[in-house]
Amino acid sequence: MSQITKLEAQFFFQHGLRLSEARNYEEALSSFDTALNIQPDYHTALCQRGFALGNLDRHEEALISFNYALVLKPDTSWIWHNRGIALGKLQRYEEALNSFDRALEFNPDSANSWHNRGITLSDLGNYEKAIISFEQCVQLQPHAYWGWYNLGIALGKVGRYEEALNSFDRALEFKPDDFNSWYNRGVTLSNCGYHEKAIVSFDKALQIKPDANPAWYNRGVAYWRIGNHQEAMASFDKTFENHFDDYRNWFNRGLALAQTGLLSEAIAAYNKVLEFKPDEHKALYNKACCYAQQGKVELAIENLLAAIELNPDEYKIKAQEDPDFDKIRQDERFGALLNTK
Repeated sequence: MSQITKLEAQFFFQHGLRLSEARNYEEALSSFDTALNIQPDYHTALCQRGFALGNLDRHEEALISFNYALVLKPDTSWIWHNRGIALGKLQRYEEALNSFDRALEFNPDSANSWHNRGITLSDLGNYEKAIISFEQCVQLQPHAYWGWYNLGIALGKVGRYEEALNSFDRALEFKPDDFNSWYNRGVTLSNCGYHEKAIVSFDKALQIKPDANPAWYNRGVAYWRIGNHQEAMASFDKTFENHFDDYRNWFNRGLALAQTGLLSEAIAAYNKVLEFKPDEHKALYNKACCYAQQGKVELAIENLLAAIELNPDEYKIKAQEDPDFDKIRQDERFGALLNTK
């Protein structure tokens, strides 16, 4: 190939790089294709073509580019790394894991490869091994907040909550405004039973992302668990602003209202749950509890029967001892319902 032809290929490659850096991936792809038409064995252009395709969610095509590049340069760590990312996006996790292992074979000090290996192991549900990979990542790159964050997630998955909290704290040390770290720190604190501390973390998360419904939802749950039902309801109400049709928000609102003795309002909330999820037996059972506390026997029995039909093993036993039914326990119809086979 002549020097002029190589220079022409390099021109289109460099143009593609600039377009890719500007996130103009469609036009970048066109430039890389032009460079490859001029010089088919231009392995760096093949890699950048794969990168652009990946950013366009065209992962099958990206994989073809990376595979071809590896035919030309089989000992290049970063190509194996990007191939692993493409395979992960295609949910071909075992193959992705193999690619990251090959990347680390050629560059064992790549924090990114250790990190993405950990992500892949997490996708496979192998959190113990994922933890080892994330620990390698943060050992090589201690300031990598994303490594500490994902280490925290993996530790939480195996119940190592105190260590998970430490990891989230390290992530926040390097990126104090990271919403995900504050949010998952709050979830982990709740899992440990530290609900008041969890609320502080959820508040921090919401300062960064005020419309984050999961944070409002879990903040409400934390308040509910410490008995502050008014604040719990205020949090659940915030979730309705963008997710009015999320039955879980209505369910938790119903719980909070029932706890404060607002039984009619709780029933209305459970009705909204059933509007969005008609087979939600917990809502039917809780409605029955509310009606029983109001002394409305027929409505209590009607909803309890519906809950039992959906989950007989749980609710027949539960209703026998639930104090919410004490007002109607002596009613023959209630006894007959619990004694039916």
